[in-house]
Amino acid sequence: MICNSECIVLTDFCKMRKGVRLILIIIYQVFAFTSFPQANDYPYLAESYDFIRYDLNRFNFYGNDTNYTHLHQLYDDLILKGEGKMKIVHIGGSHIQADIYSNRMRKRLQTFHPGMNGGRGFVFPYSIAGTTNPSNYYVRYSGEWESCRNVETKKQCVLGLSGILVATHDTTASFSIKLSDRADTYYDFNIIRIFYENDSASFNLEASTSCNIMEVIENKELGYRLYKLDRYTDSVCLSVKKTNSFQDHFIFYGMSLETEDPGVVYHSIGINGAKLTSYLRCNLLEEHLKALEPDWIILSIGTNDANYRYFKPEEYKQHYDSLISIITRAIPGAAILLTVPNDSYLYRRYVNRNTEEVKKVIEEIAVNYNCGVWDFYTIMGGLNSIVAWQHFNLAARDRIHFTVSGYLLMGDLFFDAFLKSYEDHLDMKKADLE
Repeated sequence: MICNSECIVLTDFCKMRKGVRLILIIIYQVFAFTSFPQANDYPYLAESYDFIRYDLNRFNFYGNDTNYTHLHQLYDDLILKGEGKMKIVHIGGSHIQADIYSNRMRKRLQTFHPGMNGGRGFVFPYSIAGTTNPSNYYVRYSGEWESCRNVETKKQCVLGLSGILVATHDTTASFSIKLSDRADTYYDFNIIRIFYENDSASFNLEASTSCNIMEVIENKELGYRLYKLDRYTDSVCLSVKKTNSFQDHFIFYGMSLETEDPGVVYHSIGINGAKLTSYLRCNLLEEHLKALEPDWIILSIGTNDANYRYFKPEEYKQHYDSLISIITRAIPGAAILLTVPNDSYLYRRYVNRNTEEVKKVIEEIAVNYNCGVWDFYTIMGGLNSIVAWQHFNLAARDRIHFTVSGYLLMGDLFFDAFLKSYEDHLDMKKADLE
């Protein structure tokens, strides 16, 4: 067992956070409408490269964008009133599992104005499953564990939104997650939402921190248990306990580290190698989405689907349509953004022309479901532009992934596109008042 030594409580400064935050908001409101960035003058405007189409870096809408009006209003409420939550779920493959460019977006959204940090959001102990763990939190574990991912088609397992699980038959098993105190943005939390299998054959779950647990809420319908703490902490430990002879296992799907503070919560969900069909294998995806209640859902899926010599656009469209149907059924009012995959190479040798077909399909899906589209493929320079990114040490040698610098640039471009859409919203509000 490792839990006793891992959980630490923050100082009493945490009790003051709401009062300090309120003062910052009041001061900021005095300048709010005069300090919004003007067109082409964004505070995180990415470093300039000739091959990037900065003029096209925006969200495109092919239908009704009513859900984005609601999304932007949530951002208004946070900035001007210091009220509410803006909850985001970003789903993808290896670009998202590493949580570099998604974390950049998280940071930009949460620090653009004072008091916007609404919590770290969804985390998973990837290292227990022997795969890449984001660098902004640490994992320790004990005992024997097994894993299953949505890309492992030969394994039979029930999966949730995370697309991955860890399971154990070991009654001594435990693990801890501690958020990094060296990251640019410091996260702490007083709410823990744990997704796990809870049936008569499952070990009892025990969560421990050095804070007091004030309330425990069990939601069997949506598959989670929620703990409310009396203070803020930056770590949590989970262990299992066998209480009767029928219990023989424990299955963990992930957890969300949350706060009661207003702000942006950015859940990043990624599995290396994931395709659309990978997430269609996630039986509990709909239930877990309902539990997180996102206002904005971002889908960055397509690189792995199109990484074949004989890509089938119609099949890809069918799979995308199925996934969007699940999402809209779970969260009918959410704004949805589809991101076009980056330019890449097939087998590191051949220019991948399939991305052009992926782009067409995504635009068709966007029309059918009133989604926004961020066409990163065109923005980054289009066909064969990955070579230019590699030349400037922005793309990796495989000509599919990016370097840390490249992912950070990608995150800045993404945030700039969001700012432009938000500025359009402000312009419409201003016009309505005139």
